[in-house]
Amino acid sequence: MATDVKPEDAVHAAGAADAAGAPRVDAAISARTRKALSEARSRGVRLGAAGADNIRATVEKRKADADVFAEQHRAVFAEFRAQGLTHRRMAEVLNERGIPAARGGAWTHGQVQRMLLRLGDEPAGE
Repeated sequence: MATDVKPEDAVHAAGAADAAGAPRVDAAISARTRKALSEARSRGVRLGAAGADNIRATVEKRKADADVFAEQHRAVFAEFRAQGLTHRRMAEVLNERGIPAARGGAWTHGQVQRMLLRLGDEPAGE
């Protein structure tokens, strides 16, 4: 009798039926994906990350951007060094002046130290 079936049992039965067909759907999707990737490879499409060359180019760009940023702020850091400020105080002053750090946020003493190292104004280990 259909009237004896509770709504929650009907939902469970429908879910079980869907779950039974899931392996077939998964296999079909997997087969289509493998075929598409194989066709792309045969056309010469480079799949995945570009590897070391891509990483090297990205690192070099970041370094170049950091060098430009450092040069733009060289005078400010020279002023701070002349005043004998600590790294922590330099960060505070930069933040008070509203000068954003490289990624747009607030300065920390660690960022100040790395900036000074990049500018060659501070020996490593100081």
